[in-house]
Amino acid sequence: MSEPAREVRQIESTGAWLDWRREDLTASRIPALWNLHPYLSREQLADIMRATTSAGSGSPPDNSAMRRGRIFEAAVAAAIAEERPEWTLTKASTYHRIPALRIGCTPDYFATSTNPREPGRGIIQIKTAAPRVWEKWQGRPPLAYTIQTLDEAMVCDCAWAWLVIMVMSDSYPVHYFSVPRHAEAEARILTAAADWWRQFDSGALPGTAAGAAELEAAFDDGSHIDLSEDNFLCSMLPERARIKTVISDAEKQIAEIDAALKTAMGSAATAWLPGYNISFKTQHRRETVIAARDIRVLRVRAVSDDGGEESAA
Repeated sequence: MSEPAREVRQIESTGAWLDWRREDLTASRIPALWNLHPYLSREQLADIMRATTSAGSGSPPDNSAMRRGRIFEAAVAAAIAEERPEWTLTKASTYHRIPALRIGCTPDYFATSTNPREPGRGIIQIKTAAPRVWEKWQGRPPLAYTIQTLDEAMVCDCAWAWLVIMVMSDSYPVHYFSVPRHAEAEARILTAAADWWRQFDSGALPGTAAGAAELEAAFDDGSHIDLSEDNFLCSMLPERARIKTVISDAEKQIAEIDAALKTAMGSAATAWLPGYNISFKTQHRRETVIAARDIRVLRVRAVSDDGGEESAA
């Protein structure tokens, strides 16, 4: 099967951009096909496509969450530049579409990477979340945002994509979620879009797209698990944090004692104290080279009351 023709339009005016968006199911709106959009119903989507919204602009009414996202988008990009120096981000200024399929998108950022596992051009989709909302998500982004990110990668024909979410707590933590190209999920999105247009063109209100659960299962790679019903771990993680604090304090005390002991010995190789023989001799250690490898690292981060992350251990 040949690749569909893609079209790129330079955005030079908001009015023209809004008109283009009425021609297509855009990535930011397409989750409404499964009733997954946080701010847009299927009825509102149909009204927008027919340009009958009360706003008269082809866009749903603005809200505080959408406004926050616009304002903080550049701040999240700045945080990404600090935390992921292997990425070079470029703010997107183009509208992308696949005319034959009547789907389109306006990406947040394109990116290139020095990581050989991320060849070619990628998509960076940026979101923000209030602390209470992030806590409700339990550390995992909503399916709607994953669909949007994959749809943008598909429409723009990008090889890789990341969904990046900043939590608006005091520490402004940023969370990264890889959204790899996924043939099965993409096929389900395209089928849902084709069904929508078929019903919409007939004058009917398109029904809910089938297979939301199957689409979510297609995205689930087993990399995330909900342990909230594990009573043992729920009760023992606070104890783990307490023990880690005790260990850390003890290690600091040992380091202080060792420093005092070394200072007292000076250049002496051995020393004696009642009950102790002490050695502080020079030893030769052969050079060793540790081969590069990928390892799993366990980190446990406590979530504060405002949704931010406290210390990791």
